[in-house]
Amino acid sequence: MYSVRKYQHLEYQVLGILSFMVFCLLFYVASLSPGVEGGMDSYNHYLIARFSWLHPSELLLDQWGKPLYNILASPFAQFGMMGVITFNILLLLGTAWLAFFTAKRLHFNHAWVAFVLCLASPIWFDNTITGLTEPLNAFLLMWVFYLFTVDRVYTASIVSGFLPFARSEGFVIMAVVGFYLFFIIRNYKAFGLLLAGSVFMNFVGWIVESEPLWIYTKNPYIKYQIESTAKQENICGSGSLLHYVKSLSWVMGKPRLVLFVMGVVLVVFRYLRGVRDRTNQKLFYLALGVYGLYFAIHSWIWYKGIMGSCGYQRVLVVIEPLAAIVMALSAEAILNWLFTIFKGMKQRFVWVTVLLSSALVLYYPYKIFGHKYPIDISDEQKLFVEASDWYNQQDYDDRMKYFLYPYFNILADIDPKDHEHFIELWSFDARYAPVGSIVIWDGHFGPNEGNVPLEMLENHQDFRKIKSFYPETPFKTLNDYNFEIHVFERVDDSLLE
Repeated sequence: MYSVRKYQHLEYQVLGILSFMVFCLLFYVASLSPGVEGGMDSYNHYLIARFSWLHPSELLLDQWGKPLYNILASPFAQFGMMGVITFNILLLLGTAWLAFFTAKRLHFNHAWVAFVLCLASPIWFDNTITGLTEPLNAFLLMWVFYLFTVDRVYTASIVSGFLPFARSEGFVIMAVVGFYLFFIIRNYKAFGLLLAGSVFMNFVGWIVESEPLWIYTKNPYIKYQIESTAKQENICGSGSLLHYVKSLSWVMGKPRLVLFVMGVVLVVFRYLRGVRDRTNQKLFYLALGVYGLYFAIHSWIWYKGIMGSCGYQRVLVVIEPLAAIVMALSAEAILNWLFTIFKGMKQRFVWVTVLLSSALVLYYPYKIFGHKYPIDISDEQKLFVEASDWYNQQDYDDRMKYFLYPYFNILADIDPKDHEHFIELWSFDARYAPVGSIVIWDGHFGPNEGNVPLEMLENHQDFRKIKSFYPETPFKTLNDYNFEIHVFERVDDSLLE
């Protein structure tokens, strides 16, 4: 029979080895992968972080890129795309360790289960080799929950207040935390501190960008919603109210989903039975409260087709650590029951269960998403590789370029904030494009986010098509457009006369 100290020492040893194995596995797969998950969003976040040191006033506070991500990821981004991927791998492991320490503070006898279940998330596994912001938000949310479990209420409130600057959904999390602080534990000072992050960031944004209401006026999703409402259009459309519910079996993986449902039932049952101890109170109000509201808000905005939602399942990465804690609660109950049966065989049973759980970490995410690895670049990107091979043979460095495909910025080494030589296509205006400027139009972003129809350029008297790229096998992209790339040159300035 193991003593408590030996058992804890075994936990740290095994989890440390598992962390090293997972890091090596993900880093190795990433190094073999020409592409990343997350589409152009990954490349855009990387570009903002990478060039933020050259354009700090424009990029460090960029609300699309997210200020916290821009700042924290920028040192990693200086080492290329693998740098930000490494950052996300470390965030995954850091979140798993926070889940482990949180489970210990919640008095789970088998806290290592929370660690394993956190790492075993298929949707996070699928979105680690990216430049996305969801892993950072998940890490910060788990840190907030941990701080509450160790009664660092003021620190938890301050960190919560900065969550919207890791992802905009941070405001949703703040609402739940605010409810908990104000109505449940009635800590009004902590509630006031919850607002400190927004006040501070708005003040900095006001000073840097001369926008008194910086949080509102520079929020890209609010701006998008106002513009799309005025135009009565939505690029991504909308979907079923149960869209995210239906995806849970592969977002979580079936074994984890079963444990999650059991954990939710257990927490709610205990609450309704009047079990209001500190552990169950935090699980009920914070873990289930944040998970439930976050899940409901994303389901609603996708159903209504608002706020730029495209129904991406990857947004659930943010709340996966909280789900892992709830799963660990039900796993705890199961293990406690098993230990009573296998009493006297604890040492052997610990090793068996840890090894089986470790196999689960590697197997279920791989079972669901393994066919993707190593990650290839998309068919769109492959056509842009052809376009970049041609572009890099031209002498266009000193010309103005208009396009909206972040991967091309990387291929052609174009600084996204070098406004003397590059402007994103959604800011393109034919009347002011200088003679000799180059427009690189693609079927994905050109007619959608860029709002530049191909026919407008083809029929414009001052633009001449100089090169076109077509895939060997035609395919459709967003909103059923054929994906093609066409390069135009401004040859006349009659519109300026």
